[in-house]
Amino acid sequence: MFWIVFTLFVIVSVLVTIIILMQEPKQSGLGDALGGGGGGADFGTMGGTAGGLHRLTIWLGVIWGLLALALQVVPRA
Repeated sequence: MFWIVFTLFVIVSVLVTIIILMQEPKQSGLGDALGGGGGGADFGTMGGTAGGLHRLTIWLGVIWGLLALALQVVPRA
């Protein structure tokens, strides 16, 4: 059972990494975080593909966390 959970954990980890890398950044980096850039009018809009990737990231993150907990509970055999 441990190896099934571990395999799922690795697959979800790879998927989370791929989905995060596919997303567009919300700001252009550290310059915006320190006040170097102007505020965009479309801040907070998550329509289309961006919204779907955001929701998928959240769901995969929750699944990843549950699998991480399961790895601690399931005995290695």
